[in-house]
Amino acid sequence: MPGAAPERQTQDGLEIRVVQKARGACAIKSRRGDTMQIRYEARIGDANGAVYDASSFRGTGQPYAYVLGNADVIKGVDLGTYDMCPGEVRELIPPELGYRAGSKLFKQIPSNSRLFWRVELAELNFVKEGENEMPREEIEGRY
Repeated sequence: MPGAAPERQTQDGLEIRVVQKARGACAIKSRRGDTMQIRYEARIGDANGAVYDASSFRGTGQPYAYVLGNADVIKGVDLGTYDMCPGEVRELIPPELGYRAGSKLFKQIPSNSRLFWRVELAELNFVKEGENEMPREEIEGRY
């Protein structure tokens, strides 16, 4: 629900709101090294802002895949999808955790803009137990 208080806020200002919980029990949550397959929509500003990117824009019909904790996505998304369950939907609002000053990745986004991401974890391909125990704080050092 846009405008509602975040469910969680990290020390670096990342706001996380779970808008849909996973169906059933969540036996495995995402950890560093897991391959995440997400459906997402990214907007400038807030939930009503202009959409600048989405997994549906890629034309594959498949979720976008990345390795959690490898800095394959912007920091706010990497940190915001940690400890996530398959089927869960979160809204992430990374104010300072998006594109840095001078970034030319998306020309339509002014540097250091506030962003709004809605992310669904479609599938989680987890690494072998014991190989992905790095805590969230250690992920932050990768940026």
